[in-house]
Amino acid sequence: MRKLRIVTVLLTFLMACTSVVLADVGRGDRGSEVQFVQRLMITQGYLVDTADGVFGNNTEYAVRMFQKQNGLSATGKVDSDTLAAMKENNKKFAAAQQSRNVRNSVEVSRFGDRGRSVSDLQARLAHSGFSPGSIDGIFGNGTANALKRFQKANGLTVTGEVDSKTMELLAKERGIPTEYKKTMTMNATAYSAYDPGNSSYTARGNLLKRGYVSVDPDVIPLGTAVYVEGYGYAVADDTGGDIIGNRIDLAMDSHGEAIDFGRQTVKVYILE
Repeated sequence: MRKLRIVTVLLTFLMACTSVVLADVGRGDRGSEVQFVQRLMITQGYLVDTADGVFGNNTEYAVRMFQKQNGLSATGKVDSDTLAAMKENNKKFAAAQQSRNVRNSVEVSRFGDRGRSVSDLQARLAHSGFSPGSIDGIFGNGTANALKRFQKANGLTVTGEVDSKTMELLAKERGIPTEYKKTMTMNATAYSAYDPGNSSYTARGNLLKRGYVSVDPDVIPLGTAVYVEGYGYAVADDTGGDIIGNRIDLAMDSHGEAIDFGRQTVKVYILE
């Protein structure tokens, strides 16, 4: 209970500090203004780092992700609109935390929760192909959005919260494969049929959708079944002019999902 009280006090403190950031802050800036932004991003699950007051790559990425997920221009800089949205989102996060504090059950199920159970939920989502971002034990926007995508894909009521039906399906999802030919560390990007200039079909003639990946056939032959950590099970079904060597492009169901994925280093399991 003491830990919960401390978290609640911290959230209340962050909401109260409305006059700390007065000017726009961005990459290269330092000081209390940056530290305040970092604390907001850490509390809301966007930044897995320390609030050191230095606006570096991790802080900029966290701000961009927040802006994208909240309908703001993804500049990576904190202007007045972004700061206002951060504070408003922090109020919702604090309210969710307060709600959790008074629950009779400690079962993790909603925005604002933290702990090992959240980490387990995030891992299950990632293994199912619905990446929540960092597996950090914090139920923030990334986890909520991944959960909503999972629920929509499985015909469930889209709430962004874990109910019994959602958990039942997640428990049935295949995890990391135990039998495979080899693993590869690859540079991954994402794409969709809705990206400008893209075809709606893969090189092998299938409708482009989640579950297909684009590869260099000299590295991974077309038709190969794979498992990509943070994405899930897929089939090498497509090629691309820029997909050469140790690169892989993951098909998504929307342009927004592809943009949010960005560039990542992933572990790929070759299954057959």
